[in-house]
Amino acid sequence: MMLFLLYCLLFYFGASLASGLFLCAERLANKQSVIRPRSHCVSCQHLLPWWQLFPLFSYLGLHRRCYYCQAPISMATWWAEIIGGGLAIFIWLTTSTTSELLSTGWLFTGLFLFSWIDIQQQILLPQLFIPWLLTLLLLQATTPHLLAAILLTCCLGLFAYYSHGLGSGDVELLAGLTLLYGLSVSSRILLYGCLLALLGYPLLRKPRLPFIPYLSLGVWLYYLI
Repeated sequence: MMLFLLYCLLFYFGASLASGLFLCAERLANKQSVIRPRSHCVSCQHLLPWWQLFPLFSYLGLHRRCYYCQAPISMATWWAEIIGGGLAIFIWLTTSTTSELLSTGWLFTGLFLFSWIDIQQQILLPQLFIPWLLTLLLLQATTPHLLAAILLTCCLGLFAYYSHGLGSGDVELLAGLTLLYGLSVSSRILLYGCLLALLGYPLLRKPRLPFIPYLSLGVWLYYLI
């Protein structure tokens, strides 16, 4: 019973954090402040009271619509909260020390935020990416794979320039992952991401796919496998 309660608390903590990150991603993608104004309906601009801000439950309790103007609430918010809850339990189960918990949590927190921004605007914001990467390097306290990162950046940079198949943000994220984990690991993550993108393309059928979410899923698969 206690273990079940712990997992419920972990899931809800992850869902709450994901809800906040999803809001930050929306505002950053639209070049808005992440602090002001308070949470509000994007249709009628009405500020939301506290009882409408419970992750998971408020979305269902409001029947997926704004309480004031009845505008539909994006289901992406609810899915983001579920993903965040699942990630919290996954991180808890796959880490054994406090340092691992912090570094893995920070890793997936950044990937979650970058993925939602990429879905909306297909960009990787350097003011978020660089502090995230530097913090990971400090938390992991391992020797950076600098030469491998430079090599991969040059190769993928040329590929992105001539083929237009990758964006600069995709190359930057892969270079950062190579700096952290080395060329072998980042190559596997890239392979997983490409395979997932091939599976996702027939479902989405967009002329340009945001690739950072697939790379993030590739990182998750690497940890899982």
